[in-house]
Amino acid sequence: MTDSATALTSRPLFREGHNCWRTCHASYLAPVIDCANYYRALHEAICQAKHSIFLLGWDIDSRIELLRGKDVREGCPLTLFELLHWKTEQVPEIQIYLNRWNYSVFMAAERESFSEAKWKLSGSDNLHFIFDNALPLGASHHQKIVIIDDEIAFCGGMDVAIARWDDRAHHATNPEREDPDGSIKLGLNHHFDPYHDVQMLVAGEAARELARLARYRWHFGGGERAIPLSKDITPGQPLSWPGSIKPVMRNVCLAIALTLPRFQRQPLLRQIEKLYLEMIAEAEQFIYIENQFFTWQPLAHALCARMRQKPGLRALLLAPYDGQGFMEKKSMYHGRVQFMDVIRAQGMENRVLLTCPVSCEGDEKVTVRIHSKLMVVDDRYLRIGSSNLNYRSMSLDSECDLVIYGDSTHERSQIAAMRDDLIREHTGFEIADIERIIQRGEPVQQFLQQLPHSRQHLQRIDDERYRHQSLTRFAKRFADSGKPLLPYFMTSRRSWHFKRMRISWKLILLVVAVVALALAWKVTPLAEYASPEKVVPILEQVRNTSWALPAGILAYVLGTLLFFPHMVMTGTVVIVFAPLEAFAVAMLGSLISCSIGWAAGLGLGERTLRSLLGRYASKISGYARQGGVMGLTLLRLLPIAPFTVVNLALGMMRVKFWHLLVATLLGLLPGTLVSVYIGKSAVDLFKHPEPGNLMMVGLGLLLWLGVVALTHFISRYWQQRHGKAGR
Repeated sequence: MTDSATALTSRPLFREGHNCWRTCHASYLAPVIDCANYYRALHEAICQAKHSIFLLGWDIDSRIELLRGKDVREGCPLTLFELLHWKTEQVPEIQIYLNRWNYSVFMAAERESFSEAKWKLSGSDNLHFIFDNALPLGASHHQKIVIIDDEIAFCGGMDVAIARWDDRAHHATNPEREDPDGSIKLGLNHHFDPYHDVQMLVAGEAARELARLARYRWHFGGGERAIPLSKDITPGQPLSWPGSIKPVMRNVCLAIALTLPRFQRQPLLRQIEKLYLEMIAEAEQFIYIENQFFTWQPLAHALCARMRQKPGLRALLLAPYDGQGFMEKKSMYHGRVQFMDVIRAQGMENRVLLTCPVSCEGDEKVTVRIHSKLMVVDDRYLRIGSSNLNYRSMSLDSECDLVIYGDSTHERSQIAAMRDDLIREHTGFEIADIERIIQRGEPVQQFLQQLPHSRQHLQRIDDERYRHQSLTRFAKRFADSGKPLLPYFMTSRRSWHFKRMRISWKLILLVVAVVALALAWKVTPLAEYASPEKVVPILEQVRNTSWALPAGILAYVLGTLLFFPHMVMTGTVVIVFAPLEAFAVAMLGSLISCSIGWAAGLGLGERTLRSLLGRYASKISGYARQGGVMGLTLLRLLPIAPFTVVNLALGMMRVKFWHLLVATLLGLLPGTLVSVYIGKSAVDLFKHPEPGNLMMVGLGLLLWLGVVALTHFISRYWQQRHGKAGR
């Protein structure tokens, strides 16, 4: 042990109600590294459960196989659904509670379809399931906790979800890294790259406190009250402790830190944020962090401030190399550029090293995806939990972290051993070499060495490819904000008084209307009528009457206001009317619908827009007004959102009405002309499949491509000219 380590305070920094929710002791404790070990341990614990099981997660996928490869054996079923269903039959008195986040629609493609129905229709009265949505808009239920018989608890970064399983070898290829794919790819399997995560397993008082938290979240999230906490646990290693996991520490001091957003009766808890900063403020020599995201700049400032106080302090950071999906790249990875900019601006780039693990086999080289949320400060504090180092984990999402305090020489040596073992996993270094680099204060860049005998090594991360991403501020507002998307929906019940919240009743009306319309499309036959086959017979009844054109215009207006696609409405009138009449109906219907939408947006006002977009509202309004007729025409040519949504937004921005009408006329004119022409040719081709009609359809499609190309050219030319004029 170093002199700097012994110079640390002899008491933990934990303070209940300030930087942690509870302080307690874990009678037994062990880290669980990587998902193969976690799934095996979870399978063993569930098989041995007698009283209760609580499973809380960002995701809970019933299809996941907990045992794979050499772990497969006779006895308990392999998949989560079959295992829990089997458990309810084997132990009829057991109660099982599954609390899964009612996830964002943007993640629906990656999730299991109809999971709620699957669990609730399992036929087990003692298996309970809820979608947890007791959160403000934009927040997620991110705690990953499993409680078995109120005597052991898993807590960390791992969900029972797709694309998580891997063993500690992190081979470049592994046939066991395969799961059922998301809901839009039914019947297909998803193969994924090496994946790293960490969980903590605790017993005793710590497990019972987490059991209380699980019951609170179950009830607050919408479930009926769960069974009471079981009686005090008898001394000794619990019967449900998995045999594959060996305890490494006993009777160790531990803190449970939470992030909980303010919602209804629940106050805002930001203990995780405070504990991160205060742990760094006690660092003396070496900080080791594994985290999925690094966007939270207060952490970068805290690192630099402590390094100025402690010239020997260094930090090794591990993160994924690349982002997953549009929003993650625009928000989290551009945010990581800014995080490291803080480090560089304060001259600490040589003491803070951001890396990703790499696995090499033959000619194949793949990066290991870091999903863990772990921090080790010297040999004094070990932190494992669910919180990412981004803004939303500090105040918006529900999070739970466990922090161990090493008081004795043995506990400190165990914390150091766990840290060194993780570094060995990612670098291939010998434990003695890792200890030498840390204890002697050698440059942290030593860990970048590629050892000839090792498949694993660390690679420095260069995020310059994310520096000049577009739409980053927009993406961060939705994906990495510390505030809800609609703040007034997150407040306590008493603040539903409109005057106190300064909430616009117009926005409430808009939200209710949009939700009602969305429900109408989902639960009524409305969607079935969104096709020419349904609308045409209605219009054909009046086609030869004096009401034909007014009926066509009315149908076009109603259709676009109800979010029927423009192509559907234009195709409908082309079938019913002659080309010139169809063109007139489409253009007049569009202009009338545009006017109604604009007027509704004008009534909602800029205040509603500010409520939705915050400080970006004035900028967006300014761009819309400065663009004039030309800018609005280009907006019409580019289908960025449903027609009615754009009209509402332009009305809230108070765009001039005559500008909007002219722009709508110019913007829709070429597209409508071509649509009518192609539509008429397509109808003729269907009725008379002759070479001449086929050629007409082909010419129409070429004309359409020409309109698209011309639109793109005009847009680029106008943007360049407008940009130069603005300089």
